[in-house]
Amino acid sequence: MTRRSWIFRLSSLLLLPAGLAALKKANDLMASSAKPYDTRVEILATGDGLKLVDKKSALGNDVTSAVGKDVSFVACHASMRSNKMNDDQLQTGVGTVPSGGREIAARKAEGWTVMDDKSLK
Repeated sequence: MTRRSWIFRLSSLLLLPAGLAALKKANDLMASSAKPYDTRVEILATGDGLKLVDKKSALGNDVTSAVGKDVSFVACHASMRSNKMNDDQLQTGVGTVPSGGREIAARKAEGWTVMDDKSLK
């Protein structure tokens, strides 16, 4: 069986509904996996989507528990710089990538399925 790989891009102003939808979809994908390590999910936070991975986020516990289920979260460093956000403001377990656009392009080239927050609503 081939490994399924998904990346969700969160940049919406409607963060709570999009963030909740992405977390639910990620958890559903991980739960439906027939075998461990069969599915990879990465949630990329850019723009206003950075609020999801901020330590102050109301969804902090949801992010932490999703990381525990092999869902990875990455924040776009370029967006962080634009929003005057530092690495120490990110939830535990959230990584960074230099550019969200490059991350999407690289994941697509690797065969990942890409969904943005507009397709999660």
